[in-house]
Amino acid sequence: MKGKLNSIYVRFVLLFVGILFASAILALGLVTAFQLDDLKEIVKEQLEDRITAVTSLAAEKDISLQEAIQYISSPDIKIQVFQNREELLKAGQYSPLENELNKLEQGRSVTIELDSRPPLPVTAAIIDGQYVIVHPDIDNNQIVRFQRTAQTVLFTAIVLGSLLILLAVSMVVKPIKALSKASVEVAKGNFEIHIPEKGKDEISDLVKNFNVMVKELKANEYLHKEFVSSVSHEFKTPLSSIHGFGKLLKKKDLSLKEREEYTDIVIEESERLSNLSANLLRLSKLEHQAIQYKQNTFDLDEQIRRVILLLQNQWEKKDLHLVINLDKAIFTGDEELLQQVWLNLLINAIKFTPNQGTIEIALHSKDDHISFTIADTGIGISESDQKRIFERFYKADKSRTKTGTGLGLSIVKKIVDIHGGKVTVESELGKGSVFYVELPVGKMVQD
Repeated sequence: MKGKLNSIYVRFVLLFVGILFASAILALGLVTAFQLDDLKEIVKEQLEDRITAVTSLAAEKDISLQEAIQYISSPDIKIQVFQNREELLKAGQYSPLENELNKLEQGRSVTIELDSRPPLPVTAAIIDGQYVIVHPDIDNNQIVRFQRTAQTVLFTAIVLGSLLILLAVSMVVKPIKALSKASVEVAKGNFEIHIPEKGKDEISDLVKNFNVMVKELKANEYLHKEFVSSVSHEFKTPLSSIHGFGKLLKKKDLSLKEREEYTDIVIEESERLSNLSANLLRLSKLEHQAIQYKQNTFDLDEQIRRVILLLQNQWEKKDLHLVINLDKAIFTGDEELLQQVWLNLLINAIKFTPNQGTIEIALHSKDDHISFTIADTGIGISESDQKRIFERFYKADKSRTKTGTGLGLSIVKKIVDIHGGKVTVESELGKGSVFYVELPVGKMVQD
């Protein structure tokens, strides 16, 4: 029973029926208070008219009091005659007249209300020495009929209102029940749930938002599975190499050249694992704001020059030609994070540009933003790959999957986003790539 009472459907119904019942009782009280007094006045006038009529008829010498009463009587108004005061007072329902007997004996008619339910008026007079009482029929009079009619109308309204409330609440609760069932399915991992959207009310908005949430959860679940799969794959390859060549190094008949070659591979794969772990940690911190962003004002052009010098050994090793055009640019942001942007972009350009190729680096400062461009004459990126190049673990160069982690450009995009900027790419297979970074001159975005 407790479970049923906790049902929102039952609670809604009980609440509305309770409100309806209370409203009906209040309405009955108001109607009775304002209308019953007017009705009593009408009945009193009728009773007084009857007592006057009886008095007039009885005054005629050829008509007796009993004949006058029979002539005046009707189904809804009763007339009683008492021979004396004692007989009148013996009729207990007329005891309130005891205080009015002096007025009666002075020849006046008296109208009072009896102690009955409902209180009914009664008119009394002394005619031909007898006490004549005129009153409405107890079970059939205007006042009783009025109360019965009001009660019937209100009871009918309660019954019909309750039925309509049951129907209305069931219509309101139906989508809520559907949402509840769908939520259970989503909790179980079923993201194929879709609830039809009907109407334009708050419930419809709730259903619409639920469907959007499920859609987003489905996308996140896909990304999560893809992320786990990518991480597993990225860790599996270097670990397999380390394990395999580590076993080979245990052989006693290896030549010095083979031993050095296998050792270099183990070192290279270990470094790759280290870089992968570091990049994963860095990206995770960036996405969850686990690091405190530092804002300071610095020379952006000088920072880029330091990055170029830092990688000098790599681009000189490939005999690359660098064309550098850096305007003076003062920027306010996280200096350490932005250095990762220029490092990752330049490392990629060096990696995918063939020997004796060209890399052009440019920085231009304008009133409201700073633009950075790095162009290479490398292998280029296909149009389909350009759409996904900034996703985690995505590698456009499938032939070189062993040379990177697929996280560098994801880190670049996240850092640029943090600074309220944007990064884009233009490329053509076999003709090289151009990466554009645009940073607004203003505060960082830390949402």
